[in-house]
Amino acid sequence: MTNANGKDESVMATQPGYSQEETERLALQWTRAMWNADLWRRVTWLGVPVMQWPTDLLVMQELIARLRPQVIIETGLYLGGTAVYYASLLELLRIDGKVISIDIQINPVARQHVENSAFASRVHLLEGDSKSEAVHREIEKLLGGEKNVLVCLDSDHSYRHTLGELRVFSRYIPVGGYLVLFDTICEALASTPKGSPDWVQDSPMAALRQFLSENPNFSSDETWGKLLVTFLPKGFLRRTG
Repeated sequence: MTNANGKDESVMATQPGYSQEETERLALQWTRAMWNADLWRRVTWLGVPVMQWPTDLLVMQELIARLRPQVIIETGLYLGGTAVYYASLLELLRIDGKVISIDIQINPVARQHVENSAFASRVHLLEGDSKSEAVHREIEKLLGGEKNVLVCLDSDHSYRHTLGELRVFSRYIPVGGYLVLFDTICEALASTPKGSPDWVQDSPMAALRQFLSENPNFSSDETWGKLLVTFLPKGFLRRTG
């Protein structure tokens, strides 16, 4: 018996699949391989380099569509791709919101990408140390009391800096909201040819573990890792209390 695609269903039914463990192992192997090959550097959004893997961008779209945040705060502007991406999603979802993007030094190319996009009015760029009081005073002014906030951390990936960001940005997350920590995959990339053994300890994943040990009101929501190939395993932190 054949199905609508002309395939023999009896053969399909007897073909072995992969176990969950095998699937997860293969997904990690592919993640490590494509990261090491710099394939992620080729990803663009509306012509702007976004420097993320498509599965993560798709999951972020799902999260934003569910939360409908009025403000998305991101650290690590780099070339501006994620700022444009988040702003475009707010536009498509008809959310009267904005993106606050912070970097220690704003790349002129990134500024140009943002200003030349159709969503420039939605993006506010802040230059400075993301952990500094000066930057957070500006954030507070831009928030104006708004509580429906999503935070995405993707700047310096050292343990010390990441933990500092987790501590200071967690204040903006409402109960039921999310703080998303990017590049928790670094620990798993430590043994790749382009990786560094230091990433086992000096990485976002190590900072995530420490932060969760200090903050019982946050937990890692692993349902958002459903596509398996990801740069942010365990990186979706939900505030529960």
